[in-house]
Amino acid sequence: MSNSFFKTSGSAISSFSTIVGITLVLILVGVLLIVTLLGTSLRNHYRGQVVVQVLLKDDALERDILQFKKKIEGEGYADAVTYLSKEQASEMMQEELGEEFVDFLGYNPLPASLDIRINAEHSEQDELDAIAQKLETQKLVHEIIYQQDMLRQMNANLAKWSIGLMIIGVLLLTIAVVLIVNTIQLAIFSQRFLIKSMQLVGATGWFIQKPFLKRGLWYGFVSSIFALAVLFGVIYYFREDLKEIITILQQQQNFLILICGVLAVGLVMSWLATAYAVRRFIRTEAAKLH
Repeated sequence: MSNSFFKTSGSAISSFSTIVGITLVLILVGVLLIVTLLGTSLRNHYRGQVVVQVLLKDDALERDILQFKKKIEGEGYADAVTYLSKEQASEMMQEELGEEFVDFLGYNPLPASLDIRINAEHSEQDELDAIAQKLETQKLVHEIIYQQDMLRQMNANLAKWSIGLMIIGVLLLTIAVVLIVNTIQLAIFSQRFLIKSMQLVGATGWFIQKPFLKRGLWYGFVSSIFALAVLFGVIYYFREDLKEIITILQQQQNFLILICGVLAVGLVMSWLATAYAVRRFIRTEAAKLH
């Protein structure tokens, strides 16, 4: 009775410590996922602000301009196309200058234009150059304007930021994998003699691994739930200070990606770590287990 109690108590303590260890690692993974999602959203936001301005010829008819606008809207690179007539352009300029410059000059020098907001997926420099060249061939177009130097600098900075984040992500994920493997291995270490005994009486490798793998998956699932509970608890507690972050996470099912990501890492890593640890003890000679 006493031996059974201590065995059960020890097993419970071992399971608890294993779950706590994996939970802490998965919280780190969750934070990394949140940073990655925020970085991706921020990158797409800046790339989605790129605007190509198409200045139209003075003799262009409005019906032709509207047809041209409709054609551009059908292209995959355009998120939105805004038409600004000569009259609207002059009104905006008068508001900025605070004086009637059209009356002073005697004519309206401002051309009609189309402002094309480029889709974030098509804001790379090469694609923008190709889009501009294609637009310049249209008979209604007088000139194409977009900030090439600024775009090059922005894309260069975003590329550096993405590479840096990827390196940090790989490093932290590697640390997480190592920590999960060591945690699971320590949990199984106390049962190394049981594994060897089962092997000696003829049990197959799969038969020995099966109960451990089930327990490993259970550890991964429970730890994932605890890690997500901590992450969402922190986000909820600081919801007033994290409004912008929460808004970004609510976009494009980012919360679902976070949940699935933590669950996937918890289950897969726990399963692989358990399989590795059990196989290691199966292959170890009995004399070296002490």
